[in-house]
Amino acid sequence: MRHSPPVRALLTFLTVLGLTATFAVVNGSPALAKSDFSARPFMGWSSWSVQSSTRDGYGTDWLTEANIRRAADAMAGRLKKAGYRYINIDAGWNATMDWVFGFDGNGIPDPDPTRFPRGIKPVADYVHGKGLKIGLYGAAGLEKTVYDRNSPILGTDCRAQDIAVQPLTPTNMWGGNWKIDYSRPCAQAYIDSIVARMASWGVDFVKIDGTTADNVADIEAWSRAIDRAGRTMWLTASAWPVPRAAGEGLKPHANSVRVNTDIECYCDTVSSWTSSVDDRWNDLPAWLDVVGPNYWPDLDSMPIVNNTGTGLQDGINDVERQSVMTFWSMASSPLYVGGDLANLDAKAVSILTNPEVIAVDQAGRIPSRVTGGTLQTWKKQLDDGSLAVAVYNLGDSPADITVRWADLGIVGPAKVRDLVARRDLGKSTGSWQATAIPAHGSRLVRITPKAVLPPDTAAPTAPADVRATDVTATDVTLSWSPSTDNVGVTAYDVYQDGTVKASLTGTTAAMTGLNPGTSYSFEVRARDAAGNISSPSAAVPVTTTPAAPGTSYEAESGTLSGRARVASCTACSGGQKVGDLYQGGALTLGDVTVPAAGTYLLIISYIAGDPTRGVSLTVNDGPATSLSFPSTGSWDTPGDLTTTVTLRAGANTLTFDSGTGYSPDFDTFTLSPVSSPTS
Repeated sequence: MRHSPPVRALLTFLTVLGLTATFAVVNGSPALAKSDFSARPFMGWSSWSVQSSTRDGYGTDWLTEANIRRAADAMAGRLKKAGYRYINIDAGWNATMDWVFGFDGNGIPDPDPTRFPRGIKPVADYVHGKGLKIGLYGAAGLEKTVYDRNSPILGTDCRAQDIAVQPLTPTNMWGGNWKIDYSRPCAQAYIDSIVARMASWGVDFVKIDGTTADNVADIEAWSRAIDRAGRTMWLTASAWPVPRAAGEGLKPHANSVRVNTDIECYCDTVSSWTSSVDDRWNDLPAWLDVVGPNYWPDLDSMPIVNNTGTGLQDGINDVERQSVMTFWSMASSPLYVGGDLANLDAKAVSILTNPEVIAVDQAGRIPSRVTGGTLQTWKKQLDDGSLAVAVYNLGDSPADITVRWADLGIVGPAKVRDLVARRDLGKSTGSWQATAIPAHGSRLVRITPKAVLPPDTAAPTAPADVRATDVTATDVTLSWSPSTDNVGVTAYDVYQDGTVKASLTGTTAAMTGLNPGTSYSFEVRARDAAGNISSPSAAVPVTTTPAAPGTSYEAESGTLSGRARVASCTACSGGQKVGDLYQGGALTLGDVTVPAAGTYLLIISYIAGDPTRGVSLTVNDGPATSLSFPSTGSWDTPGDLTTTVTLRAGANTLTFDSGTGYSPDFDTFTLSPVSSPTS
């Protein structure tokens, strides 16, 4: 199930040639031991960064055959020699320009005739003719359109409604599809039919989006279908991000797994440093204990394409672009770019094609984090026994970073080579210092020592006796006993529902900003200086207390400005919501009345079908506060976010302003006191 060519077909081929091969058993199934096509991270491009941009000339309508051909031309001409191969078409290839998805009579995704008038196969043939590979996008679960049509499943007597879990259960990250019951006889046959169609087109890569721990069975089914289709295809499990809790379950079936939120800012550039490039340094450590060869940590596309002239811009500067290339390569993440390849600038080509940096990625080794925080050091053993060492300045001013041999596990003199500059720096003993690293900058060196100390690979033990106290509507305090081998433990990572929410050196953590009346699961892992991470502690379930009954205000009762408008919403209070709060759209509640001054709990019922959106909240004449809203799964599904506001006695004004960005839609605002009012 590792998506190498089917073993039976390969053995037949080798027998004909009179050759033999060595095989290994992976998870009970035979797989190629060393010639496995995914033994190294893939390199290529994804269309989504272009499709997500609001810049004129881009966006979802950009996805057409002509533009995919242009991307292939650019990759073949400027990146192919460095190893870039995959042209991956993301969401929308089977959707109209109005984003209505199409399927054939058997529920198989059908290319949109406006975007791809000749279908996918001629595009794949064109890409293959350039010596490249092509990928397509899919989503976990059963599309609701296919269910509603009750499409017959190709080659069976079953229909789509026969394979859905009953009662109908939403699945995937945004709840957009129905959960499939894989115990039903035709469930696998349906996935087989989709993959067989893709194979007939010549597809080499499949991305299945929206993957959660609840979708492991979907990825297993896609993996099995790929093996049955008889065509080598890379399978990546994607979401924004895939929750860490799914990591072990997906490992036998996926070639890579998305460990971060979307890199895109959903603005007029591809991304920005804070939306959300810099998240990667904090998110990757949680996955280091599970990813590895044939199961690579996918950090999403790299915004390294164009910062000059016309066309879509990357949104990060050249220093940041190099840090991205360095971090992705140290992680052994797939190296694929996002942006308009037709506008590749010279600096991007230089960064992307540096053979010494690419070699660090293609070494296929997983790194460890030596030091965390603002000034980070990471190390990675290379095949020749040398170490790739990267230092990162995540702060906002220049800094020096010293790398000590003791932290790397080496002794004596060592040769140091700058892999980005591709020049030797001479010998050092005991330590090496990177000086004047600019804000958001990095340095990548290869250190070749005379002596390497025996590695200490033993992971620390998990913290014991994790317990929750002081549970309120929005907060909980966690505490635990130190690991029994506390010597060497440098930090504890607190996971909330599979995602790292805090890293600290003590044994007590305050988890804040929770939603009232909501169930959570917490666990804690210990981490040592070498980057070894313990197994998780026992999970601690916590249900926050319900919010006290309060006064609710309908969003549509407020004053709207800019693009903001009232729209229908079946699942919303009163059947309406306020939407289109973007790029200047604002909502003002001008008569929020409380009996006494004090701090109040503000529960915001909102709707957000896209990744994280934000809004600026101003209370009366006070300073603006930025609020961040995670996706609720779809634009028809409300969710709650809780914050606090300080109000004066009597009437107050609350203004929710999108500024230059994009805000969620709003349903209701509910107030409850959370501290003793003052007179």
